[in-house]
Amino acid sequence: MGSVFIIGGSSEAWDLARTMPEAVVWLPEVERVPREWPCPVVTGALRPQNGCDMVIVAPHPCDQRAARLGHRAGHQIGARVLQVRRPVWSAQRGDRWVALSKEADAAQVIKPGARVLTTLGRGGLPNLRTLNAFVIARRLRPDSGAFPLKYGRFIDARGPFEVAQEMRFLRKERIDWLLLRNAGGPGGAPKLEAARRLGVRVALVAREPWPGGPCVGTVGEAMEWLERK
Repeated sequence: MGSVFIIGGSSEAWDLARTMPEAVVWLPEVERVPREWPCPVVTGALRPQNGCDMVIVAPHPCDQRAARLGHRAGHQIGARVLQVRRPVWSAQRGDRWVALSKEADAAQVIKPGARVLTTLGRGGLPNLRTLNAFVIARRLRPDSGAFPLKYGRFIDARGPFEVAQEMRFLRKERIDWLLLRNAGGPGGAPKLEAARRLGVRVALVAREPWPGGPCVGTVGEAMEWLERK
């Protein structure tokens, strides 16, 4: 297979690294959940080494910037490039979902006075300034910054959460809407199941497009692709 450089940021990147401990992983930012990687990890400016045979682009599925950087860097050094991007969540029976093209569109569908739980992160909150609602933003760790919206507050909480926990939280906080990026995967599934059972509405922000080229949805598909090359 030759030398492999992985653009990290997703659980898929972690699983790939476990199967390829000889690879090098680049993290676009400090991980929200620190862990010990089974292979070398680099941060800072993205610089895959010349002579690298394969660049696997597997950042968080909503991280368009890291995907583009990895795609460009791989082609600049003449490496093969494969993108790994998990499937989006799909609505099930009983879901009350609204698709948004961007975060700011939430103000067009969420009525004034609603109570909203979001996991957009600090970077996405300023895009909600026109949203006339009380916003509870879940974050993994506290920081010194003030809440950036007129109405709302941070909640410091680290998952994983069970469906029953999420249901209790939604009831306690009288949540009317969930506002999430459509990241896919199991991490947000308990929130969505809790919303489904309680009839809470969900606004899902669509992913931005990634570069063209070979793309698979799972680690298994990635390994099959690599074996064929």
